[in-house]
Amino acid sequence: MRISIFILLVISLGACHSFRVIPVHGDTKLKKKGVFYYLPETRLIVDITVKETHYLKGPFSQYSAKFTGISNVITENKTEYTIEDINLNSFAVPDTSKLFYIETGRMKNKDEFLLSLNEYGCITALNVPLTETSDENDKSTENENNNSSLPLNVGFEHFATGNTQVKTDTIIEKIILDTVTIEKQILQHSIIEKSLEDKAKDAADYIRLISENKMNLISGYQEVDYDLSTFNAMLGEINRMQQEYLTLFTGKTVEYTRHYRIYINPDKAVENNFIFSFYSTEGVSETEDSLFTDNMYYYQLIPEDRTNAVTTTISNTKKNKNKGLACNIPETCVFIIKNGNGTVMLMEKVAVCQLGAIIYLPSSIRHILLDPASGSVRRIEK
Repeated sequence: MRISIFILLVISLGACHSFRVIPVHGDTKLKKKGVFYYLPETRLIVDITVKETHYLKGPFSQYSAKFTGISNVITENKTEYTIEDINLNSFAVPDTSKLFYIETGRMKNKDEFLLSLNEYGCITALNVPLTETSDENDKSTENENNNSSLPLNVGFEHFATGNTQVKTDTIIEKIILDTVTIEKQILQHSIIEKSLEDKAKDAADYIRLISENKMNLISGYQEVDYDLSTFNAMLGEINRMQQEYLTLFTGKTVEYTRHYRIYINPDKAVENNFIFSFYSTEGVSETEDSLFTDNMYYYQLIPEDRTNAVTTTISNTKKNKNKGLACNIPETCVFIIKNGNGTVMLMEKVAVCQLGAIIYLPSSIRHILLDPASGSVRRIEK
């Protein structure tokens, strides 16, 4: 008789602490009180860093060899693009096909039930103090294609080259009085626009003047005892002005960085899927070009099939109605980006939730900590 009472008492205590997890579908009917939660799924982000280089022709480039002796100059305006870097990142979003319901109506001591969810409704922990749960934030899905490191000045400055000059004409007027001829000279001044060659000569003269001042400063011609910081500041300003005037002849190169972000939903394995095209004269494009395949970039997502054994085992196991907490076992995949001629630009391994398996932990397990990005188990305590 005592043995029977003990068995009934154990069953009763088990019922007080048990709960059931129900997968929710469109036709699911819920009978007891409880709480919903999602498991996460993986999104991939491909970040492309492109260097955009502007080659700007100097306004006096055609007179560079004549006035400065420099013949290797930029002769035309053009823009070139080069891929600097390609990176792969991932972030988690709720998987709407993995919605679950925890029945808490049968639990008598609800003070022992602590469910932690993130802002999207994805589960992060069960009966784990908040101080122990991960506070990592999901990677941002914002910041679409954007520019950074924009150049502050892409033009040319003219300091000593004015646009006009004074032209003086001498007019000789002859006056005849009887047998006497008188010549009268009249100076007529007018303002005319300088020719491009005259402006180039003015700039070249100023470059020579800057060089003389630089040499005088270095040699101590002024006989002034400058302190080191003042001397360096003056020399730096002279060098800057000299370089700025030289670019009027040689041209200048201006660079800045452009960032592109592409989102991928890795819901299945793919062999060669178009991701973007790239042209050295245009940069990144989302349009596929069938004529110039070398400019196309494709990605491959190849699962390593590590979760196949888990899926097979689950399908061969007798199903238990009193399921515990549902969690993910992500599939490890190899993500590859190649260009049209087969050159591998990126190869990385990434964990993808939706290509893996879902498992149910025993309902007797009460303390569970999950990875917020993958929904996989990080720690279990009974």
